[in-house]
Amino acid sequence: MVKKFNIELIPDMTGKVCIVTGSNTGIGKACAMELAQQNAHVIVASRTPARGIAAVKEIQETTGNAKVEFLQLDLASIESVSQFVTEFKAKNLPIHLLMNNAGVMACPYELSKDGIEMQFATNHASNIFVGHFYLTTQLLPIIEASAPSRIVNVSSNGHRFIQCRGLRLEELNDKDKYGSFMAYGRSKAANILFTRELNRRLEAKGVQNVYVNANHPGVVDSELARYSSPIIQKILKTFVLISTRDGSLTQMYLATSPDVEKNNIKGKYYIPYGVEKQPERESTSESNQTLLWDFTENLLKNIIPDYTGAGI
Repeated sequence: MVKKFNIELIPDMTGKVCIVTGSNTGIGKACAMELAQQNAHVIVASRTPARGIAAVKEIQETTGNAKVEFLQLDLASIESVSQFVTEFKAKNLPIHLLMNNAGVMACPYELSKDGIEMQFATNHASNIFVGHFYLTTQLLPIIEASAPSRIVNVSSNGHRFIQCRGLRLEELNDKDKYGSFMAYGRSKAANILFTRELNRRLEAKGVQNVYVNANHPGVVDSELARYSSPIIQKILKTFVLISTRDGSLTQMYLATSPDVEKNNIKGKYYIPYGVEKQPERESTSESNQTLLWDFTENLLKNIIPDYTGAGI
């Protein structure tokens, strides 16, 4: 596969503040490492302090960049997201890049701390689903004020899994209708739908220099497949998986390449390595975009008593 983008093309990031969720391991850590290598101020946002702090130490020692720090963020907990936002705002820093990278794949049925199916809670907005949505919209005023700035939502070709059955948000917490890969597909479709709807709302507001895009990193040798069967993991490692460094390339293209601003790349979906692709039908539906946004807002209103909406 031809690489339209490679590590050597990442520009100098001096003066840029970058938040990377799930960056204590895997692709997220690879992205944080490359951003730090190019002199960015990097926030390693991850759930487990011991692992996050260890990642920060390794990145600092490898790159010689002291402006790498850990902030705890558990995307399965809205309380944790709120705490992260509060702690970040206290630093009075801009945000030039928010990379919503953290996620889980095909895990057994489980509800988050806020009572939401785990893959949807973590991956959407996108993902994450709800955790990344809330994180992004709470930080959006800073992102807008820091423009030109970028938001990169890490999705997957797994968004195709919902093509036959549709989004089916009404089945989200129904254990009897749960299928791990269908739930994964729904959360990854949500990443793309959120990207498109957020971009639409920003443009309607007149915001021209915040670039929101989504990507599929490839099938990467990381901890994401830890819930897959041993046979599936062996097949992936033998025939399919690419390195975390190669897996980071497409999201690093969207995060750093001058092409994004030069060519006004917004609301798009990219695959390895830096190639635009049209998502499947269910992930490009404007009605699904609106449905998902409203559904997520209502979930947050049920979780947060004084929640007044995303503000856009």
